[in-house]
Amino acid sequence: MEHIQMVHNLGELIEIIDELSQKEVLWYRGHADKEWELIPSVQRQEFIGKEQNLANDFYMKASVTLRDKPDFRNYSAWLSIMRHYGLPTRLLDWSRSPLIAAYFATENWGRDDKDGCIWIISPSKLNAKEGFEEYLYSIDSHTALQMIRPAFKKEYEPENKRVIDKILACYPIEHDMRIYVQQSAFTLHNTERKLVDIEKEGLLQCITIPWKAKERIAYELNIMGISLSHVYPDAQNIAAELVYQNQIIGEKRWN
Repeated sequence: MEHIQMVHNLGELIEIIDELSQKEVLWYRGHADKEWELIPSVQRQEFIGKEQNLANDFYMKASVTLRDKPDFRNYSAWLSIMRHYGLPTRLLDWSRSPLIAAYFATENWGRDDKDGCIWIISPSKLNAKEGFEEYLYSIDSHTALQMIRPAFKKEYEPENKRVIDKILACYPIEHDMRIYVQQSAFTLHNTERKLVDIEKEGLLQCITIPWKAKERIAYELNIMGISLSHVYPDAQNIAAELVYQNQIIGEKRWN
């Protein structure tokens, strides 16, 4: 893993991304606190050992409330829905847009004094290092599905043993507006190994955003249309954004 440098505004961020992205496709993930671990939510301490219970309980209870629910054997669709509604899963969210990542890194700018960061991953390098093809898989591909089923069935034995103890970069099935506007992508973790421990040059990089720079970057993102109602497109967030915008008119607290 390589720490690149700090950025204090969108111009500096775009300059770095412009240089990096000319070489390959990259994905981005924003953290409001750079000390947060780069792990899927189901691997947090409070959820260890509970993955199958969470997934199957969600399936049973949410089946009653979902208008267009997938077939019960469509594990990839169910896992995507679980992630969408905030259930801890083995999926780690990424975005194809560095601006979306910057939004998530700075959206809490007035609530703490923590430095944020933007993680940058090369999905093709990850897949190659993990023993897969360098191309990017769909989450409903046969390879991905064999890595998803253990989330529901603990004793599942995959046909292809090379998916055991692996991490796969894959694209979602874009059936939801939020997935579409956030330009979502996933790493699928069929292991407790961490991305930061994988040794591969250029695989994983990190840009720090000092907490004092968060407000400015958030302001610049808002000007560029990367705002609350863009990232979370529903009526409630449109209303919240209109209130916010009318409160900050004329405010700018940096040079």
